[in-house]
Amino acid sequence: MGQQSLIYSFVARGTMILAEYTEFSGNFQTIASQCLQKLPSSNNRFTYNCDGHTFNYLVENGFSM
Repeated sequence: MGQQSLIYSFVARGTMILAEYTEFSGNFQTIASQCLQKLPSSNNRFTYNCDGHTFNYLVENGFSM
């Protein structure tokens, strides 16, 4: 398997995306926002797969990355 690069990154407080970065075009913010709505409160790590991409979330002290 080849090396995979980071396509989209963000920091959120609750469900509000505060900062984001990408060099690519796409619906990354839309998917990230949808996932933020579904993050389980009991788990601080969450992975979501969509359209061949993997979204990893880390939640700590109300912030999501």
